[in-house]
Amino acid sequence: MPWWGWIILAVLMLAVLIIGLVYAGIHAVRAAHSIADTGSDIQGYLSVMQESSNNQGETAEPPLFTQPLSTAAHRYSLAQTSVERRRIAKHNRHAERWSVWRHNRVPFTGNMAAGSNQAVSASSNQALNQAFDGIVQTTVPSANAGPRENTNENNPRTN
Repeated sequence: MPWWGWIILAVLMLAVLIIGLVYAGIHAVRAAHSIADTGSDIQGYLSVMQESSNNQGETAEPPLFTQPLSTAAHRYSLAQTSVERRRIAKHNRHAERWSVWRHNRVPFTGNMAAGSNQAVSASSNQALNQAFDGIVQTTVPSANAGPRENTNENNPRTN
């Protein structure tokens, strides 16, 4: 290879090296700006957190595991009381809805009589039981009805 070919290769190598360094420098500067912006955002969040913890620091109580056991037991009993109140309220709502459905005797129609949200009385319970007994008597054959005929086509034997 002639001597001027080596010079062209050396110049091209230096040009590629310089272009690579410029490219890396530009991206390093962009990354530094991005890191600085992220750091300032984090600093803002940390300063807000520090201010809020300083304001609450005087009134905040110590962790529960450092307090007497009676404190934890009292808090637990209060929490269980509220849980039980919610359970009873849910039960009462369900019982009220069932009483409305029993009182109307026509479910899923949307027609509600006035005063239908009253509790189910003993007389309405008796009426329900009588209606249920009537349904059972008309749909279930009695045991004393005698032998039934076999309607199973796959088994020709009779009972």
